[in-house]
Amino acid sequence: MKFAYLHGYQGFVTDEKRVYLNELGDCYSPTIDYDNAPTLIQDLVAQFTKEPIEFISGTSLGGMISYYLGLILNVPVLMFNPAVIAIERLKPFLSDELLNAVPQKQNMVFTGLKDDVVEPKFQIEFVENLKQKNANIMQFFDEEMTHLVTLEEFEKGFTTFLKNK
Repeated sequence: MKFAYLHGYQGFVTDEKRVYLNELGDCYSPTIDYDNAPTLIQDLVAQFTKEPIEFISGTSLGGMISYYLGLILNVPVLMFNPAVIAIERLKPFLSDELLNAVPQKQNMVFTGLKDDVVEPKFQIEFVENLKQKNANIMQFFDEEMTHLVTLEEFEKGFTTFLKNK
């Protein structure tokens, strides 16, 4: 299985998560300096067009970028605490058509109800708006999950996603 994982803003993939991702399959999980990557979306589209992936996943800002990449590439998407509050900052890099598109492939959102960076209500509104447009999206809630997803929560999300994709 070939897939990608994008970490959050000013973050990185921890060693324990990298080990887990590599156990699942051939995972592309780069360390990204989002502040200095103005062509990130185009670069990833070019890479995944040349070397197709089965799905893409991400946390926080990486989750939102994964969402749009999933639309472009027409692949399923797994998001943990997606930074829906960053959509305004991403708009200059996305077409209006893309901003108004809805996923056809399975999208799954894991929302931590103790997220103190991206308020859960904004994630819930994002998903509900997509559901009203008949998007293929599911949302799961974790009462204890904060913005920083533990390895156990991470594994649980991937297990649920892989059973449903």
